[in-house]
Amino acid sequence: MDTKFCRDCGYHRPVADFSVNKRSRDGLAFYCRQHLAERSLKSREARRVKPRTHRFAPQGTVVPEGHKWCPDCGSVKRLDAFPRTRASSSGRATYCLPCHNERGKRSREAVGGSRTYHLTRRYGITAEEADAMSAQQDGRCAICRTAPAAHVDHDHETGRVRELLCFGCNGGLGQFKDAPDVLRRAATYVEEHALRGAGEPTEATSGPASGSTAELVHRRVLWLLDEFRAAVDRPPAASGPPEWLVPRR
Repeated sequence: MDTKFCRDCGYHRPVADFSVNKRSRDGLAFYCRQHLAERSLKSREARRVKPRTHRFAPQGTVVPEGHKWCPDCGSVKRLDAFPRTRASSSGRATYCLPCHNERGKRSREAVGGSRTYHLTRRYGITAEEADAMSAQQDGRCAICRTAPAAHVDHDHETGRVRELLCFGCNGGLGQFKDAPDVLRRAATYVEEHALRGAGEPTEATSGPASGSTAELVHRRVLWLLDEFRAAVDRPPAASGPPEWLVPRR
């Protein structure tokens, strides 16, 4: 992964511009160093004006065994009313489930809604960028080019976003572990057995009689083979704007 999307900048920046955050999926902060410093400064200034709410139960509050106090609603509830988390020694979140969900809702709204929140957290792109990708592909899957492009495809090793795929093609790539050589063999395998089922020779150079049903199957399989080869052989985008943001000529 050479670049990462900064929510405050609104565009991708080199990964060297981000500090380390072990709690994030990619191990980097959500904001570039400059905006992270600005956010930290604003947070410190806000605490000077309005001290941070204490996260421990007020003195005199009775918290029975197996219960926990929620700082937001001020209620004492059973532990199972708090979401699980590995971040605390108790294994439970600071806020009860309703308050936790409300805080999550406010966070998602602050970054443009739940869709943008999901896309930026998982893929580093905004909803507007995903819509631009869809428009660039005419709303169709980048592989089969027929089904709706509903899923963001990304490189599982680098995290780099590639293009939008339909459910079937996205799942297919995942099942084949994104291995080009395996995909090529699978395409050849399907092609050969389609010809066998049509009663034709198995050599790839031999085709069925013109105008027959076998010819249509043969042509369809060859087309799918070309599409798979093009998808797995497509070179990574060079440094600079993502490939899908450059208008086609």
